[in-house]
Amino acid sequence: MISWLRILGKAGLGWLSISGRAGVFIASAMWGLPNIRKGLPLLTKQLYSVGVLSLPIVVVSGLFIGMVMSLQGYSILVDYASEQAVGQMVSLSLVRELGPVVTALLFAGRAGSSLTAEIGLMKATEQITSLEMLGVDPLRYVMAPRL
Repeated sequence: MISWLRILGKAGLGWLSISGRAGVFIASAMWGLPNIRKGLPLLTKQLYSVGVLSLPIVVVSGLFIGMVMSLQGYSILVDYASEQAVGQMVSLSLVRELGPVVTALLFAGRAGSSLTAEIGLMKATEQITSLEMLGVDPLRYVMAPRL
């Protein structure tokens, strides 16, 4: 009985420690947000690289998802002699239901992997250490515009 309590307590303390470190990181990154005049070029660069460059992936995947849905929908609607409703079915279901979900998943996947790779490369090539040596706060320069 005591061993289960010990395991549960250790897991709870581990979760609490991880949550505390994440909270301190978020708070220090939010505290380090630059003012709007200094941080605007970094912010616009991040908005372009994360938002605008994700658009072709979302458009191409939406195109292919629409083609697959029309193919599947046509084979079902032809049994009911309603094949003229394929376009309306695809547009309504893709725009209302599936479009936002697929867009969010693709955007989060592309943006998250891009930002993670960029920060990982900066850490591996010791650019973050160089920023610290120059007296620049890495949280303010690297994390705040991405956050």
